Amino acid sequence: MKAPSLPPTIDERSARLHGLNERLRERHFGIDAEIQRLLDAFAPWYRFAESQMRPRTIGLWGMTGTGKSSLVRSLVKAVGLEDRTFWLDASELNNRYGGLSKVTDRIEEHLDGAPFIIVVDEFQHARTTHLGVPLAESNEIRHFWELLDSGRILAWPSRGWQRHLYELRRDFKQCVNMGVRVHQGKVTEHYDLFHAYVMKDRHHDDEHWAIPARIWDDIRDMHQPPMPTIHDIGQKLATLNEWEILDWLEELETNTRHPRFVNASKALIILLGNLDELYVGGKEPMAELDPEVLAHRHQDLGRAGVQHALLRLFRIEQVGRIGGSHVVFPPVGQATIDAIVQEEVGGLAARLSAHTGRRIEVDAALVDHLRATSSIAVLGARPVVQAVQNTVPMLLSQALENPQAVGAEAFRLGLCEGVPVADLHFSDGHDQRVELAWAAQPEKATTAGTAKMGHIAVHEAGHLLCGVLLRGRKPLQVCVRTRDPRVGGFVVWDVRPGQVLLRADIIPELAVMLAGRAAEELHFGAGKVSAGNEDDIRKATAFALDMARNEGMGAKRLHYAPHAAANDSGFHTVFADAEIQAQQWVEAAEALAMDTLRANRDLFLLCLAALKKKGSLGIQELEELFRNIVPTGNY
Repeated sequence: MKAPSLPPTIDERSARLHGLNERLRERHFGIDAEIQRLLDAFAPWYRFAESQMRPRTIGLWGMTGTGKSSLVRSLVKAVGLEDRTFWLDASELNNRYGGLSKVTDRIEEHLDGAPFIIVVDEFQHARTTHLGVPLAESNEIRHFWELLDSGRILAWPSRGWQRHLYELRRDFKQCVNMGVRVHQGKVTEHYDLFHAYVMKDRHHDDEHWAIPARIWDDIRDMHQPPMPTIHDIGQKLATLNEWEILDWLEELETNTRHPRFVNASKALIILLGNLDELYVGGKEPMAELDPEVLAHRHQDLGRAGVQHALLRLFRIEQVGRIGGSHVVFPPVGQATIDAIVQEEVGGLAARLSAHTGRRIEVDAALVDHLRATSSIAVLGARPVVQAVQNTVPMLLSQALENPQAVGAEAFRLGLCEGVPVADLHFSDGHDQRVELAWAAQPEKATTAGTAKMGHIAVHEAGHLLCGVLLRGRKPLQVCVRTRDPRVGGFVVWDVRPGQVLLRADIIPELAVMLAGRAAEELHFGAGKVSAGNEDDIRKATAFALDMARNEGMGAKRLHYAPHAAANDSGFHTVFADAEIQAQQWVEAAEALAMDTLRANRDLFLLCLAALKKKGSLGIQELEELFRNIVPTGNY
């Protein structure tokens, strides 16, 4: 049965689009501009899909939890295209039996040459390059890029059916040679031989069809073009004798040796990708990143930023096939999270009220607590919504189990001095409060002890101060409490592309890298410098050697080869000179970091106190700290 057609006229399709922006905005918060951009890209395909010659592609990009998938599902439902929309996960494109293969048959049967939608989620996982090196591509991935380029889906028949058809034709021919006869598609003579050679150990077919009815569905798919229904197989068989059936089986067997091409030229391909690296500089997103940092980074993104990120994932010609219809979703801000959570709480309370026959309410204090203990900026509203979905039913279940709740007609779940409570209201007008319990203690924001926290705060304050004073950088966030035991703390800078590194910047740049260790030595003493500076020292060493060996920034304008046997055009015999130059830079940088921190001790202690008190400082707090500071750097 064919999928329902799109509304046949432009006016009818326009009617479905009318007011869709407003309807989508009712359920999707903080992405008004992105909703309109998606509709601007979607509407031309929806109105004119039958006239296009190759698929149209729309890319939706952003961080996890920004509402991309939810918005597309709402759009598809609103225009009535759920029955002709196919959802894939990019990881399936590496699976021989997943990806396009699992939907090709349905598309070929119902939508060959007709408009339909394919949505590919997590598209960044289908990457075809890494650090500029091409990766091996599966057949599924190659078929997908062919779809984007030509509008054709390659459909190879099953190798198993090639063998099965060969065996069926061989056995049936042997039966014919032994005297089996067929009239109007049914065995009329020597059915016992037919059963022994073709049916084998299977049950008798009461109608004696020459091609067993159990395989008609597979035969239908191997016919070119595929037959609409199984009934068509019976109609065709009813016109054939034994020799004509042999010819038909040979034709079907030939069909299995060649690929079929499904016409997908009228399709819309929607790609959903989590390009987190756009916001976190290529690093793994950290749970403690401030929403303000993500929002600030988003201000500088656009089509160029997306294209640059895609070029790190895919070959240039593949990025060209994706096209230029891109919608970049902003990180979810606090106001958006609040709106989403409030709607989730209201909806959950209404459903629980309907289910229990009691009035269920959730106090704002409890919602605020769940938000404070569960929010992770890089994951959007999902962690808080999940906390609400898990915690509210759990607390309500506890309240219903309490003997004091018998007969209560209303439950208000809340928080009192950090303890969850349920305020019960009874029909006689009296109220009662019962204490509840958390299922588990909320995870602490840091795994570090007090002593370690002190070292981390001193370390990051050193990086912060030297970055501002020596390089003129703008800090977006400083954090000294993280959930990741591998990361003690971090500083996020407002990195602007296109900045030129001068020779005079080398020592100040190195000083920023080494400032964390320098701060620990000045504050605690040389004997109490903590372990954990390996990454800073490694980065500083690598940077200094690169400047001396490869960039011609040292005393000698030479390019150095690693060793005499290296296949390199650089000088071999003066390699030690580059190491000496790098060492001199590192020593000068460490001295500069020490002098800078000593000269600005009061500001350092001010930053340190703020970090110890709050654990994380955001854009506005950092601007206040450095409001009257004039940096000496030229970054």
